[in-house]
Amino acid sequence: MAKICFPHYEKGEFVSLAEALKFLKRKDYSLSSDTLWKIVQYNTRYRNYLRRYGVNILIIRFIIEAPQLIKETSLLNHLRKWAAKEKLADYDIQCYNIKDKVTILGHTFNGLKDIREHVELCGREGYDGLHCWSPTEVEPYEDVHVGHFYDNYPVFDSYDLGDDRTYQNYIFRNSPIAEANMKETFCTFHGFNFCMVHENIPEDRLPILYYSGDGKYMLLATKRE
Repeated sequence: MAKICFPHYEKGEFVSLAEALKFLKRKDYSLSSDTLWKIVQYNTRYRNYLRRYGVNILIIRFIIEAPQLIKETSLLNHLRKWAAKEKLADYDIQCYNIKDKVTILGHTFNGLKDIREHVELCGREGYDGLHCWSPTEVEPYEDVHVGHFYDNYPVFDSYDLGDDRTYQNYIFRNSPIAEANMKETFCTFHGFNFCMVHENIPEDRLPILYYSGDGKYMLLATKRE
């Protein structure tokens, strides 16, 4: 598994910070202002380092790992501003490739496809609230249970009518998921692209996994180990 993984439209997996910055700068000619904070937010070793030592010590570590950052003043200032504004939650958020094996509540899933194939209860918001139903022909795992919320991509014009992509959130429990679990978890804020994985999740609703419906990466929020 890559040492660094964060959402990127082309490639977000790298063996080092220096490799990540070199690739992204070559590809995009200039580094996006959100590059560093996404790497921090979605990789636990950097999340933990920021919590423990603060942003200035984290930047020193970054420059040691990737000396080319010494010239990226604007990028480092964006990281400082983000760290001053964003309070990291006391749980982990990690980025994975959708084909990665991922262990949730002690069970190892073989990528997002495996998770999808074992959804026991689905939920979607209607005009009168959340509607839940059970998919047909699903054989649940005995040790972990999966619920799924989804919403369609927005339709802005006729070109969007054939778009069948969906924003997807998944919840996990050690016991069968009831409609009450779904309704409680659905109260988690999900305003931007229907995403429930962020820094303001009530901890008793973890774990939650989010996939935007496009690209190679998914986000998993879990309690700290």
